Amino acid sequence: MFILTILSGINLEAKTGKITAIMGGSGCGKTTVLRLISGLIKANHGTVQVFGENINNLSSKQLSEFRTHMGMLFQFGALFTDMSVYENVAFTLKEHTNLPESIIKKIVAMKLNAVGLFGTQDMMPQELSGGMARRIALARATALDPYLMLYDEPFTGLDPISLNVAAMLIKKLGEAFNQTVILVTHDIYFMANGKIIAEGTPEEIKNTDNPLVCQFIKGEIKGPFQYKYESKMNYNEFIGI
Repeated sequence: MFILTILSGINLEAKTGKITAIMGGSGCGKTTVLRLISGLIKANHGTVQVFGENINNLSSKQLSEFRTHMGMLFQFGALFTDMSVYENVAFTLKEHTNLPESIIKKIVAMKLNAVGLFGTQDMMPQELSGGMARRIALARATALDPYLMLYDEPFTGLDPISLNVAAMLIKKLGEAFNQTVILVTHDIYFMANGKIIAEGTPEEIKNTDNPLVCQFIKGEIKGPFQYKYESKMNYNEFIGI
């Protein structure tokens, strides 16, 4: 029997209230890590601890309850195509709470407003752009205000504007709820002077000829990245030299 080892010797800790990014090429096991954390699959060896609990030791009922404290944004959103935006976002609220419909409507409105899409409640997934669908999926994933958010390739297929909006929302929501965030991606984005100056896979970034990126990767002091503040005053004149 052929056995394929996907992960081996993994030792990873995600700090509470922080964003932990897992990067790597397609097929390297990034999504498998998220599946282990969420309990979708079990590790053959070792332990997966979330909130101090070993996921492998939980029963199906316990795991279902445990997941109410987790949110997951799947690749490309994975919205229910036969449900409206409202029904998608309200799904976990109806499944895991006894809240009246009037309260659920308000919570859905709040979640949609947080991602900039209040007013889309009656739209269907096929009426949404890719970026909008991803934001609706984010609203659904955060419906129960989870302590832990898992993001599986949240930027794949997005245009630059939608990508920046998604990144901003992930950071904003994480800070607002003090969430622990684990994000997997095969892309790296370098920023400088308020702009994205390079993007690509780890290998592409490693081989870039962009001087800013090269200096950052190599940790060189001399280069286009300056550690000195660009003062309008002349230092020599100020001290009288």
